[in-house]
Amino acid sequence: MKDLTPSFQKPPLRSGFRAPTGGVSTQQENIMKKSLVIGIFGLFIAYAAASPYITIYQIKSAVDAKDGESLSEHIDFPSVRQSLKDQMNAVVMEKMQSEDMKSNPFAALGMAFAGTMVDKMVEAYVTPAGISKLMSGENPSKSQDKNNSNSAGFSPQSSNKKKAFEDVSMGYKSLSKFEVSGKKHGEDSARFILRRNGLEWQLTEIILPKTP
Repeated sequence: MKDLTPSFQKPPLRSGFRAPTGGVSTQQENIMKKSLVIGIFGLFIAYAAASPYITIYQIKSAVDAKDGESLSEHIDFPSVRQSLKDQMNAVVMEKMQSEDMKSNPFAALGMAFAGTMVDKMVEAYVTPAGISKLMSGENPSKSQDKNNSNSAGFSPQSSNKKKAFEDVSMGYKSLSKFEVSGKKHGEDSARFILRRNGLEWQLTEIILPKTP
């Protein structure tokens, strides 16, 4: 006897058609990876561009808190001292080349003593406390109360009314050079040069305003 029960068969799949597997395709994974890489690279570029501004903020916070240890982390002291010695020696040399000094038989001896004095003066002044005063628009003072000062030269009794880096302009001079400058009584004040060291920035040079 013939089986009259109807039989149902699945229709054949069309060629080129794939049943959905529920996962992410390889193409979508590649797009996600590329987007992630681009995002990370964008964040890196943004941080690199903002890093000198972040360093200036950290320096300002350290100066306002009289935190010499934190301030020192952002200063290349040997480089700063050498830059100041070069500038002061150049000024002394220029003075010695004047007509009055050329006719002075003791001019050469004076130059020798002046060089030694410049070295000692810079060594005494270039401390976290001295640099912080320059950043606040003040003149660094050698006469400090050593008994009431910490190792960085900050005195707890000192009342520095002006904050560091007030009324200044700042910006890139090149990819590895950043400058902060301001005005004091309408005249140019010291300029602070930061240079890139890897991803970090350090103060490497202080350019004093020219005196007439």
